[in-house]
Amino acid sequence: MNEKTIGILGCGWLGLPLAQSLIAQGHAVKGTTTSASKIPDLQAAGIQAFELVLTEHGVSESITEFLDGLDVLIIDIPPGVRSNPDADFPKKLSQVLNLVKALSLEQLIFISSTSVFEDTTDFPQYNETHPGNATSNNGKQLLAAELLVRESYHTATIIRPGGLIGDDRNPINMLAGKKGLKNPDAPVNLVHRNYLITLIINVLHGELLAPVIHAISEPHRSRKDYYTEQARLHGLEVPEFDDDGVQVGKVIVSAVV
Repeated sequence: MNEKTIGILGCGWLGLPLAQSLIAQGHAVKGTTTSASKIPDLQAAGIQAFELVLTEHGVSESITEFLDGLDVLIIDIPPGVRSNPDADFPKKLSQVLNLVKALSLEQLIFISSTSVFEDTTDFPQYNETHPGNATSNNGKQLLAAELLVRESYHTATIIRPGGLIGDDRNPINMLAGKKGLKNPDAPVNLVHRNYLITLIINVLHGELLAPVIHAISEPHRSRKDYYTEQARLHGLEVPEFDDDGVQVGKVIVSAVV
């Protein structure tokens, strides 16, 4: 793969190590953060860093310099509707996509989520051929955002990771010792950060060609089995699950990876 200038809109927990991997391969990377205090960390990693704030009403002027000269744009920003239910993620995203339409990008990659699919009592299996059916606010906004991306850049690649985990990030840290947890038999749908970074790079290399890609790296074990094991591995108190009541869940698979 030839050296490229790659922009990562959102250099956070995933975006920063992704940028480091790309720089190690010889690419130039531009990255954004919403916090000025994080600029030195990005610069220390070799990233041309920009403070950029995106709202429903506009985007920081730094967006122009950030987008200038890009060969590839990776959009990795969370909807933010869980902390702010009134947020309009598609409208925020449109502030960037309206500018992207004028660019001559080689690739655009949008990091979405498997939350575009509904959890139901029969634990349905979804692959990339299934249309999103989410009824949650977060899921519906992501579906609308995916549509905007596709309309703005029809050759874009949409990647839907499951729940992100890593050496420093595991849901058991929040679940340890809790009681009455729901859906003990529901399968987990998780992806390790390293796996996802490799998948993104394979898309950039042209080794993985598909309009939509699901990213799941961990076995579909039940929540109860998986988090019981994780608690013991990390020396934490085992969570207790409620085996009574209606359970909902889903199984996310990939037909292309």
